[in-house]
Amino acid sequence: MIYELRTYQLAVGGMPDYLDLIRTKLLPLLAEHGIKPVGFWTTEIGTLNEVVHLWAFNDLNERQAKWAAWFKDPRRAEIVPRLRAAVVTQSNKILSPTEFSQLK
Repeated sequence: MIYELRTYQLAVGGMPDYLDLIRTKLLPLLAEHGIKPVGFWTTEIGTLNEVVHLWAFNDLNERQAKWAAWFKDPRRAEIVPRLRAAVVTQSNKILSPTEFSQLK
């Protein structure tokens, strides 16, 4: 199992529209491609106007195949430009669990 951690810094004031678009448009379409978030957070302390998504995939091949299918979806063109308008920066990381990830 691998995890993709995506962190987005949004423009001041962009959070409400961004979250509404994610909830009503993006997540339902991604789910059609088998892409569902493990978690979805916003920050309240530290860096403000930040959104963090965590996605899980069996391996890098599955991740690549699912995102590739999403990138070919013509409905993407209706949503992505609106999301990009709110985003100032984006950071993506691939995380692989270690034996410590099972500690309780």
